Amino acid sequence: MNITDLIGESTEYDKKQALEGLVNALIHRNYLEVGSEVHIDMFDDRLEIYSPGGMYDGTKVQERDLLHVPSRRRNPIIADIFNRLKFMDRRGSGFKKILGDYRIHPLYNSSKDPMFNSDNDSFLLVLKNMNYDSSSYKKSGDKKAAIKTTTKTLSQYEKILNYMEKDKEYGIQEFCELLQLKESRTREILKGLLDYENKIEAVGLKKNRKYKLL
Repeated sequence: MNITDLIGESTEYDKKQALEGLVNALIHRNYLEVGSEVHIDMFDDRLEIYSPGGMYDGTKVQERDLLHVPSRRRNPIIADIFNRLKFMDRRGSGFKKILGDYRIHPLYNSSKDPMFNSDNDSFLLVLKNMNYDSSSYKKSGDKKAAIKTTTKTLSQYEKILNYMEKDKEYGIQEFCELLQLKESRTREILKGLLDYENKIEAVGLKKNRKYKLL
């Protein structure tokens, strides 16, 4: 497993923490969820690692003290294999390692803290892009967005925004039906509204992600 194949040679992410997050996702995921898989998504400002299955003890990770979470492995045999391959140690200190090493990164500030979120059947780790500057990105990103945003796309943006009501959440399939497009293209359009137009926000984990007006 070469984490450079995933995130390249850049300094945007700490390779050790990206590898730790990926290894944890593979070790602790719920393999009884047939048809599910670990997802790795890269955005301009973050890297998201999603895995099926929440915390093994049923708690929500966002409500725990991450420095004092005891190690409970859903798949001890897989964990032992990864240990023998030297991708992890036996102490089960994934949360501490990710948080600790992130906080000694030269570009670290509190806004760059990794985020952990879980529910009953999913787990999400968000690693922040250490080189991302939202203010400067918006200035350069506006031009980039303008080049890619066609009249048709602007019309689709408007259709979505006119359809959405304040304080109401919408799933991806609702927008697919609204635009009469496949899910992959619909997600590209929603990404434009999220990243460039800053008109909507994503709520929840990838599997059950919803969208709402800002």
